[in-house]
Amino acid sequence: MLARSQILTRALAFQNAMRYGLTRQQSTATGSKDINWVFLGPPGVGKGTYASRVAKALGVPHIATGDLIRDEIKSESSLGKEMKEIVSQGKLLPDDVVLKVLQHRLENGKKAGEKGYILDGFPRTRAQSEALLQFTPVNLAVNLGLREEVLVEKCMGRRVCTHCGKNYNIANIHLAASNDRPEIVMPPLNPPPECAPHLEIRADDTELVIRRRLKIYSDEAQPVEDFFREKGLLLDFEITGGIPETLPVLTNALKPFTA
Repeated sequence: MLARSQILTRALAFQNAMRYGLTRQQSTATGSKDINWVFLGPPGVGKGTYASRVAKALGVPHIATGDLIRDEIKSESSLGKEMKEIVSQGKLLPDDVVLKVLQHRLENGKKAGEKGYILDGFPRTRAQSEALLQFTPVNLAVNLGLREEVLVEKCMGRRVCTHCGKNYNIANIHLAASNDRPEIVMPPLNPPPECAPHLEIRADDTELVIRRRLKIYSDEAQPVEDFFREKGLLLDFEITGGIPETLPVLTNALKPFTA
């Protein structure tokens, strides 16, 4: 018999799915089709936000590799200590270390009865993509896109309240349609009056640094996109509005992949 907390969790997941018009279909052959998806996209596109909202609607876990790494380091396990040493030296974590943490998380999820996942923050290279498929099937890669000038403006508009820790964005974006690309309208996510005096900008959210990050991402992302495209798993989705306007459109585009 399901515990009360499990029943409430499933009921909430169903309510969210109905709200966004996104539900998981049953398969007569396998009982259900696992949602094994990865969300791709440049810095500032909103991968984590969209991945978490879609995961909640479908009742599957949202796995952010950045959070996994931070949690492992905080745990002070032998692997966590090894990772902390690498990070403290300003080095990137080797693929095998990140893969080990991710594989451990997926294995624990299966033991707990999880049916699938939505992953963001990984893979970032073709080698990582190939390695990922060695220990878990991926049946969709959602590639979120947004015009570069909008990404820059969004990143430069990010603010965090030093008092409560909440994130806001003061960028008020309105780009006219051009070169067959649609109009983009993204209103600001302004803070309430009590947070306004405590807003802080990230030190690395300067135009120069942001454009450099986007260039690095672009160079690394193309092989990843090509990898999933070659396997017929890539879904390109261009964002043209804020979350309230975009989420229903995105979930509608994802419906065929839940059947």
